[in-house]
Order: sequence, then C-alpha cells, then structure tokens
Amino acid sequence: MRWSGPLLLRNDNLIILKCKRSFEKNRNELFGLGFGQYPAFVRSDVQPDQIPVFQFHDVSRATLEPALEFIARNHYVTLTGDEYYQRVIGALPRQEREVLLTFDDGQASLYSVAFPLLRKFKQKAVAYIVPGRVPDGDEPLHGNDTESALCSWLQIRQMHSSGVIDIQSHSLYHHSIAISTRIVDFTRPGISTSFLESDLAPIHPGNKNRFCPDLINTWGLPIYQWSARMGVHPAYIEHTQISEACIRHVADHGGEAFFHSRGWRRQLKTIMKDAQEKLLPARFETVGEQRNAILTDLRESKAVIESRLPASRVRHFCFPWYRGSALAVELSHEAGYVTNAWASLLPRFVNPAETQPVPIARLQPKYIYRLPGVGRRPWWRLLGGGV
Repeated sequence: MRWSGPLLLRNDNLIILKCKRSFEKNRNELFGLGFGQYPAFVRSDVQPDQIPVFQFHDVSRATLEPALEFIARNHYVTLTGDEYYQRVIGALPRQEREVLLTFDDGQASLYSVAFPLLRKFKQKAVAYIVPGRVPDGDEPLHGNDTESALCSWLQIRQMHSSGVIDIQSHSLYHHSIAISTRIVDFTRPGISTSFLESDLAPIHPGNKNRFCPDLINTWGLPIYQWSARMGVHPAYIEHTQISEACIRHVADHGGEAFFHSRGWRRQLKTIMKDAQEKLLPARFETVGEQRNAILTDLRESKAVIESRLPASRVRHFCFPWYRGSALAVELSHEAGYVTNAWASLLPRFVNPAETQPVPIARLQPKYIYRLPGVGRRPWWRLLGGGV
C-alpha cells in the first residue's frame, strides 16, 4: 500500500517496473485469499456477515451488465454512500441482501456504460470523482488528452440529479508529490503522467491548478522519487526556477528532437546543478505544511463538488491509489467525511473497530459472483481475473 519506488524508465528496467506494479496490484488478493482476510462468503458458501462492497474503474458493457444482472436476479438492494454508512453505524437496520457498488475516478465509461445499465436494472452506485480534473466546460470532450477520458460536469450533474449515481470525493487532483532529492528521470516523449495510467501524476511546478496531461509544454521537468499526496511522506519542495530552466533548455534546443541527442540527461543535470548553486537550498515541507496541504485538498474537493451539484452532500472519500496515512485519515474526519474507501484489504494503521471515518474495504467486481444466489460461482473459477 505504501510502495513509492523510483520511476524506472530505461528499457532494461521496464520488466522490473511491471513486476513491481503487478505485485502491488495483486498482493491484496494473494494475502486476502491465502491468509483468510477476505470476507467469509468469498471462500465459503455462507451469507455475508457485513454489507459487501465492490469497486470498479473503467468498465465495459460486456463485463458490467452480467454483474448487475446477477445482482438484480438475486434481489440484492444497492445503496448510496449515506445509506451504507447509516447501516454500518446502526442508524438504520440492515437488510439481508444489500451491497455497495463503487466506481473510482469518474471515467467516461461511468456515464456511457455504467449509468444506463444501473438505470436499466434500477440500481444505485457511488462514484468517487476527481473534481479538480473534471473538464471546466459543460460539453463532453473528445480527444486524446487526459481530461477527455473523464466525465464532464454536465454528465456528472445528470447522473447526480437522477439519484442513480451518488457523487463523492476521490481527492481534488489525485496527484503525486516528490518525496526525496533523488532525480529518477525527466519528463520526455513516451512518458505518461496521467493518474489513470500510473502513480506518477505531478502538479505543474509553480501552478497547483495545472497538470501535465500530455507533457508537451513541460518536457525536461525533473522527476524526483515520488509518492501519493495523501501518503506518509512530506513533499520535497524544489525551486520552480530549476524546473523552469530545464523546461526552457529543452524548448530552446529542439523540443522532442532534444531527447535524440547524445548526453541529454547530462545536459539537464548540469542545468540543474548550475541553477541550484545560484539559489537557496531546497527543502522538505514542514509537518504543518504537510497537514495543511492534505486538509486543504480534502476540504476543497468536497467544496467543489457541492458547489457544482445542488443539494449534494459530500461525506465519503476514496484514497487515490489506496495510499494514505494515519494523518490523512485523521484529517479526512476533520474535513467532514464519515467513510474512507480503500482496496480489498485495509492498511495496517486502520482499525475498523475504532477508526473514524468508517473504513471501507472493497472487493474486485469478480467476487460479485460469490454472493449467495442463483448463478453463484466457485471461488477458484474467479482466480486470475476469470469469471
């Protein structure tokens, strides 16, 4: 959950990078099944003792429709975030067949695929969106940039007003931060910083409201060892003049063609060294600055959604990349959230019996077919992504 390894971009290290990310992605399933940490209904033919929660990201009709049909055929009731919370705390009685369906990121398929299918089966779901990255215009975008892969505010309002999709927060920017002085590479052609594709999702230096979805105007930006903003590490704060000097050097020396020249890394490191010698030493953010940055993100993501969606209440938060810290959990409670969504296993610093907000462990969608009912499938058939 906390891995923040360096970006390995040389060709001979790509396999290592893929293996690390594959392990991180699948280790919850290995630990959950291997050590009996998943809910009992996943491995045994028993009724769930708690309300099962499932997480989706980008979806297709071919995979989502059968899952929703299974839920409908077996008369499961789907809940909103508040309905789930009220049952967990005992404010409302829990029914025997209830589930919570969640969708992360607010990707375009939430509107084009999930929304019509949920309406078809008369079901509800929670969508954790990233309001700082939602396109400003009301019209859906079409293109190859990062934002075109996300729902527009027009679509989000339509889903919210229908009562089918409960819109909640996935942080303001879903962004990463530098956490050490170590340079691991520079942004260049072929590197994606979309949060949808990797955990490298920096905010543009000097302007927290800008991202680098295609990087064309930020090639040469130094990439330090990084981790999630909500994680335990304080941010390393470099002078913006250093990044700007590198970006300017690339732009003045051919742009994309610069990276075909011999010794381009050495050139950029020399630019950085020269700039660093003329400036005061860079630093790490203080504990107070880290606390303020996380709390501001939590509060602003909530405020932006509520300002865009009349009569909405944003009280449920999903940690980007499932990475957080005890501090971020504490601050999410201070910001007014009553639940925190994670992956299929809760992080070790979270005690479900004591922690506020209420922590939510979410299973992969394939385990919907382990719910009791007609068409229930053996657990071993679901291993390795099979259904």
